[in-house]
Amino acid sequence: MKLKEAIELGKALGLKTPEEAVNNVLIHSLNLFKYEDIPKELHELVMDAKEHGIEFCPTCGAAMIDGECYMKDLTHKEV
Repeated sequence: MKLKEAIELGKALGLKTPEEAVNNVLIHSLNLFKYEDIPKELHELVMDAKEHGIEFCPTCGAAMIDGECYMKDLTHKEV
């Protein structure tokens, strides 16, 4: 999936930023793609998003929103 497609989907869902749209696709990939196509589709999306300046969290892989990972409270637990 290309970033443009993710943004169009996000707009239809009321999302306001490209980062929100990317995270939406990452979270709902099981519902959007055939199982065997998920890695290819997500790789394409992340690479396209990076080319357009979107940064990703090095810990969990979510698109950063305003320089912060919105998943940090859920996925960045210290052990």
